[in-house]
Amino acid sequence: MEYLILGLLLLAPMTGYELQRFIKQNLALICSSSAGSVQTALAKLEKEGRIAAAEAMEGRRRKKTYTITPAGRQAFAGWVAQPMQAGRVKNMELARLFFLGLAAPQERTAAIRDYIRQMEKTQAVLRAIREQFRSAQTGELPPGQNWAEVFRFQGYTIEYGIAAAEFERQWYGRLLEEMEGEA
Repeated sequence: MEYLILGLLLLAPMTGYELQRFIKQNLALICSSSAGSVQTALAKLEKEGRIAAAEAMEGRRRKKTYTITPAGRQAFAGWVAQPMQAGRVKNMELARLFFLGLAAPQERTAAIRDYIRQMEKTQAVLRAIREQFRSAQTGELPPGQNWAEVFRFQGYTIEYGIAAAEFERQWYGRLLEEMEGEA
């Protein structure tokens, strides 16, 4: 969560609420979007000197806007430059599949059908995010970033999610057909 927040703050200063809302709308499939996890990460990053907060009154409310510090930029640069690690990606639903033979046959097919429905919903959510993402690229952007490259890799992430959900939907669909053919 900490590096995700650092990356978002590299793009633009944000309040805790704005960070949480962005994560919930765009990155909920990657990480938790709970207020508690965002606030815990913000407190840790501020304590470590990786972000700084500026408070301002907006009407009757106090607004705390976070920015990334040079130490935060350095930490983020070190993290993002590390090689990606395949072993770090976990799918805990595979554990459920591993033990599905211990469930009753009707429970097995119900679980697979429900998972297929979830993958269809995931694809729909990601397609909607992709459309929002495309329209966001046409707006006014703050200077200081190579936005074409930023958007390029953000787009890859969205396309990966759509393709991964499609793969799982198809794979579990074949499994369901096989299971129903045995009945």
